[in-house]
Amino acid sequence: MTLDATRHFILGTAGHVDHGKSALIKALTGVETDRLKEERDRGISIELGFAELPLDDDTVLGVVDVPGHERFVKQMVAGAGGVDLAFLVVAADEGVMPQTVEHLEILSSLGVSGGVIVITKVDLVDRELAEVAAEEVRDLAVGTFLDGKPAVLCSAVTGEGLDELKIAIKAEVDALPSRGGAGPFRLPVDRVFTMPGAGVIVTGTCWSGSVKTGDQLIVEPGGAKVRVRDVQAHGRPVPVGGSGQRLALALHGVKKDEMERGCQVIIAGAAVTTRRIDARLNLVAHFAGELKNRQRVHVHHAGREVLARVVLLDEDLLSHETGMTTVLAQINLEDALVAASGDRLVLRFYSPLVTMAGGTVLAVEPSRHKRFDEKGLYELTVLEEGDPADLFRQVLLDAGLGGLKSAEHEDYIDDPGVLKVGKRLYDRDLTDDVARTVDMQAREAYEKNPLRGGVSKEEARRRVKFTAGNAEWNALVEVLAADNGWETAGDRIGPAGAGDLPSELQATVAAVEAVLKDAGLPGTDTADLAAAAGTGGAEAGECLRYMTARSRAMAITPEYHVHVDVLAELRDTLRGYFEDEGNFKFADFRGMTGLSRKLGIPMLEYLDACKWTRRVGDMRLSGPNLNEDA
Repeated sequence: MTLDATRHFILGTAGHVDHGKSALIKALTGVETDRLKEERDRGISIELGFAELPLDDDTVLGVVDVPGHERFVKQMVAGAGGVDLAFLVVAADEGVMPQTVEHLEILSSLGVSGGVIVITKVDLVDRELAEVAAEEVRDLAVGTFLDGKPAVLCSAVTGEGLDELKIAIKAEVDALPSRGGAGPFRLPVDRVFTMPGAGVIVTGTCWSGSVKTGDQLIVEPGGAKVRVRDVQAHGRPVPVGGSGQRLALALHGVKKDEMERGCQVIIAGAAVTTRRIDARLNLVAHFAGELKNRQRVHVHHAGREVLARVVLLDEDLLSHETGMTTVLAQINLEDALVAASGDRLVLRFYSPLVTMAGGTVLAVEPSRHKRFDEKGLYELTVLEEGDPADLFRQVLLDAGLGGLKSAEHEDYIDDPGVLKVGKRLYDRDLTDDVARTVDMQAREAYEKNPLRGGVSKEEARRRVKFTAGNAEWNALVEVLAADNGWETAGDRIGPAGAGDLPSELQATVAAVEAVLKDAGLPGTDTADLAAAAGTGGAEAGECLRYMTARSRAMAITPEYHVHVDVLAELRDTLRGYFEDEGNFKFADFRGMTGLSRKLGIPMLEYLDACKWTRRVGDMRLSGPNLNEDA
C-alpha cells in the first residue's frame, strides 16, 4: 500500500496571546481548536489544537494551533516542530507584541520556509491602523522566512479577507516540494491517551516516512517494541499515513504511563536516543544577552524539553553586541533526546525563560570534542557544508589500521578507496602500504630460512603497528595474501612460491617426514628424527615446523607430533570401533592404539578438540565431526 496522491502539509499558527489564532482557524475550518474547558473559560489556548483545511482536491493542510502565552512556549515549540509553513498572526488593535517576536524567531529557528502574515481583528479598527500594524510586521519579518511574504488583513467575525488568505496560502503551498512518504518513519508524540477496544493512542505530526497497520515500530526513549493496530489521519481511518499528516496510531505493546509528549514512534534506525549532540547554533535576532561556554540552557526538540550545558567549540561567547552570533557547539544533555542529523533545536535561557538561539543537529552521539580543536572543527564543518563522503574518508584515514565497523558505514562499503575485510573497513592506501611492508618482510625471512616459510604473522603485525585484534589481523592477512600471491601456512606469511623448497631441503624434509610417518601414533622426538633422517637436530626441528605449518604433521602437544596420514588411520579405526562398541574408556583406547597414559591423554584431548570424540564422564562417544567426510 502507498500514500494517496493528495499533497499533505502542516500549517502552524503563531503569535501573541489573544491575537485571534483560534478564532481564525475556526473561521477557516469550522473546527474549535480550544478543546479544554479551561481554554474556553480563559479564552486562550493552553494545549495544541488541530484542524484540517482542504485547499482543493489535491492539497490538504493539517492546521496546528499553538498557544501564544509566554508560559506555553514549550507547547508552541512542540507544535511548530513539524510545520511546513505558518501564519504569523498579529491583532490589528495591538500590533507586534513580545510573543509575536519570539514566535517568529522560533519558527525561523525550526526551519519553517513558507508562510503568510495575517493581520486579524480588522473589524475593531479603521483601515489605516490595520495597515500600520501590517507594516510593523513587515519590518519585523525582514531577514526571516516571512521577508517579502504577503500580509493579509482579515476578520474572523465578518469573514473579511478569508478568501484572500486562502489564495495566499495556496500560493505558498504550491511553491513547496511534496513531502511524499520518503525517509524513515518518525512521529514525535504530542498526545497520549487510551480508548476502550483500541488501547493506547498516540497523536503527532509525521515528520518523515509512512506507516500502515501491522508495522513493527519502536518507542524512544526506552526502546519499547510496538505494533501498529490502527492508523488514522485527521480523524479518519486510512490504509497508509505519512509525512505531512496529523496521525493517530493505536499501538500494541506499550502502556499509557510508559509514554509522554516528546517520545517518538520510529522505525528502527530512524533516530538515536542520545545525551550528547553536535550542532550549529545561531542567536535569534532579538536576544539581548550572551551565550557563554558551558552555559546551562533549556533545549526544545520535537516536543521534548531537557536541560543541557553548551560547550562552545569555536568561539568564547555569543552576543549581538560583539557581533559573534553563530557557533559550532557540543550540547551535553541532562536527559535523553531522540534526534537525527538535520533536526532543528530551540535553546531558551535558563532563567528568565526567553528564546536565545536556534540550532541544527550535525551529529548525534559524537565523541567529546576539545574546544578550538582543528580536526574536530574540520569534521563538523564537513558535516555541515561538505560532502559526507569526504568526512568519512578523513575519519577512515584517522582510524588508521584500527579501521571502522562496516555496519556503521554501510553507504561506503563499495567506495574504491575502501577495503572491506570481515566486519571492518580500512583505507586502501594504508593497506597497500601494509602489503608492501609485509611482502618485503616475507621475502627477507624466506631468503634467510626457507624452511620457516616467511615472516611470522605476529612479527609482521608488530612491525606495521596494526592496532586492531588478532582476528582482524588474520582476516586482513588472508585478503592481502589473495591480492599479492602470498602463501600463508600456519602462523607464517611467505612470498609466492614459498612452498617450493630448494631440492636439497626438499630431500631433508622428505626424510624427516618418512621417519615421523613410520613412527606411527607414538611419534618421535626431535633427536630421534634427526638421527633417523641423518640431519642435525635444529634442521630436523625446522623441518617439523615446516610440515606442521602445512598440515602434514599435527602438534598434539608442543613436544608430541604425529603425521596426518597416521591420524587418518586412527580416525578410520575410531569409526569402526564406534560402529561395533558404541563407546570406550581410556583402557580401551590404550588397547586400541598402544599409547601410554603420557601420550594417550593428550591424544584424547586432541580428538575431543577436533570433535572426533565426545567425552561424557570417563567415556568417549562418537563426535559430530568424526564422519563428516565419510
